[in-house]
Amino acid sequence: MAIETVLLAVNDEDDRRAERIIDVVLEVAKPVDATVVVAHVIPEDHEELSTSSVPLAGPSASYVLSDDEYADLLGEYPLDEYDVDDVVAKQETVQTVVDRLADADIDHEVRGAVGEPGDGIVALADDVDADRLVVSGRHRSPADKVIFGSVAQAVLIDSPVPVTFVRNN
Repeated sequence: MAIETVLLAVNDEDDRRAERIIDVVLEVAKPVDATVVVAHVIPEDHEELSTSSVPLAGPSASYVLSDDEYADLLGEYPLDEYDVDDVVAKQETVQTVVDRLADADIDHEVRGAVGEPGDGIVALADDVDADRLVVSGRHRSPADKVIFGSVAQAVLIDSPVPVTFVRNN
């Protein structure tokens, strides 16, 4: 099966491992001249966001949004009025990946979804007719996975296409 489209799923924690993730996706996409779709899923429940590091891109340094700040942001950019792909394109890790893909002369686009991250990534893979999916993650104990879940594990199990997993060092 020829690889024409690679879906690269990034999250808010990938800023620490962006270079490694990008290197892997370039190894997969560049030799076959594949298009890379940079994907990010925005969780529906904003309380979930307040417990994790949520960097925002902009003229000032990144910081973690409080519940009130996130509610204000949603009030300013309600997802029913703004295209989720445009909102996702402003995310710092997405911008880092897109800049590096452009520098490497790789065709790319940005896609976003709102919902549960694992389900959103799998749905986007179907939607863009991806031939390969690249995800990253960090080492977690089995207990952590049971308590907190694992997006990467859900994607590995449910993906309709082969998955390349990039482990955090």
